[in-house]
Amino acid sequence: MIRSVWILILILITSGLPPIYSETPPPFSPQTNVGTPDTTALGVVWTPPSDPDTAVAELSQIDRLGATAVRLTRLPADTVAARADTLGLDLYVDLPVKYVPASQLQDSLARAASVLDRLRALARRHTSITHVGLAHTADTTVPAACETLRRWTDRVQEGEGALRTYYLTPFAAAADRCADTVDRPLLDVRGHPSPVDQWHRWHSRTERVGIGAVGTWVHPATASGLRVPHSPEWQARHLEQTLSRLLDSTRTAPPVVFVSRWRDQASPILSARRYGVHEADGTPRPAARVVRGLYTGTQRVFAFPSGSAPAADSYGLLLLGWGLIALLGGLYARSLFVQETVTRYFTASGFYRDALRDGHDLHPGANVLLLGTVATALGATAVRVARIAAAQPGTERVIAALPPPVQAVLAGGVEHPVTAGIVCGGLALGLLGLWMGALVLVARWHARFSFAQGLILVTWPCWPILLALPLALAAGPNAPVSPSLLALLLLGGGVLVCLYVTGRVLYDYWAVTDLPRSTVLLLSTLSPAALIGALVLLLTTWYDVSLAFLWHLTTLTS
Repeated sequence: MIRSVWILILILITSGLPPIYSETPPPFSPQTNVGTPDTTALGVVWTPPSDPDTAVAELSQIDRLGATAVRLTRLPADTVAARADTLGLDLYVDLPVKYVPASQLQDSLARAASVLDRLRALARRHTSITHVGLAHTADTTVPAACETLRRWTDRVQEGEGALRTYYLTPFAAAADRCADTVDRPLLDVRGHPSPVDQWHRWHSRTERVGIGAVGTWVHPATASGLRVPHSPEWQARHLEQTLSRLLDSTRTAPPVVFVSRWRDQASPILSARRYGVHEADGTPRPAARVVRGLYTGTQRVFAFPSGSAPAADSYGLLLLGWGLIALLGGLYARSLFVQETVTRYFTASGFYRDALRDGHDLHPGANVLLLGTVATALGATAVRVARIAAAQPGTERVIAALPPPVQAVLAGGVEHPVTAGIVCGGLALGLLGLWMGALVLVARWHARFSFAQGLILVTWPCWPILLALPLALAAGPNAPVSPSLLALLLLGGGVLVCLYVTGRVLYDYWAVTDLPRSTVLLLSTLSPAALIGALVLLLTTWYDVSLAFLWHLTTLTS
């Protein structure tokens, strides 16, 4: 069995480390028949500045961009709506209902009722306000959400001059169930590798579907050039090819398309993702020229500097993985204690517990190295997972659906992978050390039990954690293990490993110390699995987090 485990580790690690930037620029193929169908409303996503004069000036700039519609992320001022009237723009206004599970959608809409009332009053004075967004990324994969949206659509459409309704969804057409509850479902395809294909799948289900947010982000630390993932030129080419295909006059086009966004948000969840076609200070990016050319019909083909491709990965994690294998192999080859303990642990548990009970020839140095190897493997896995998450469009949505304290922690980990690895590895050592100390202190009250024995007790059952690193190294968008499969394996496998480690440690501890089962059961509350589980349960209960919604955001947004 031991040989099989090591063979599996070798196979997975030798599969190689995929590059952090797994995306490749799509090949440029200019289309000579690009056109803007007369029926398509062209727009951008915009957050109106708080100063009315500045907002009116920006709206005029949006009009000169060639836009005929604007999706606002908050209620506009009266002067802004009046300016939109004179410019002939259609305003789509989002209600402040974002990232809510189906069970909380009714309450969230009820809290936004006052905003809706003010919006309806504005709409009665300004013909430019035509649509209201009931929800942004609600769990529309659940039928209960559909009933809520249908009731609120009926409420919005009461009276004369009724607004039309929409919601923004990232879910795949096969998963979303609420398209018929509003006047127009809008797709959030930001960062999607094939947004046009996503829209076509939706269009085959309902012709009313539009594009509520399209585009990809710019990373502020990247160099310029098409060959640099998430550079300004990369963003511009993504929009050029996506809009060209969506607005091809020889094909069916969406009824409305919104580019995300007009300018960078002040403080997004992931600060390294900048979606604006303008920087926060208003400086235009190359994407602004693309949008203006295609929206006004004045330019169809764009040239950008290629730049230099980023340097290949340093393969630091891959080398670290081989280093850990070499360390473990050296310990096994040179330490008789390790050889004997491996044999006893996996093939003769009774002899393993007898040796643990005797407490002779414990070799604490070797066990410290083994525990450090486990922590290092866990930390390196966290680094790799954070880097993969940083490249996934859905990461932002999942983080946004979490409580604010958790958002801050996870967003920091995604944007600083090395820090995330150090924290995870250090936290594992700290929790295991805390548990080991409690086990040793309680046992010493009843019998002779040393810290060296406790070190063996908690170290050896942690061996399955070593498998996480090769699994993470073999994962990536173009690797044998997809990011979604990696998430499933790590979540499911992590729970099983925690249960195994806790159960094996406690059983060996009970067998060696002969303590009452009630005492051993009480000590289980200090195990890392119990502490982490209690924290998750506390956060889930306190903030009413829907684990089902998080799962849907992870698995159903193709």
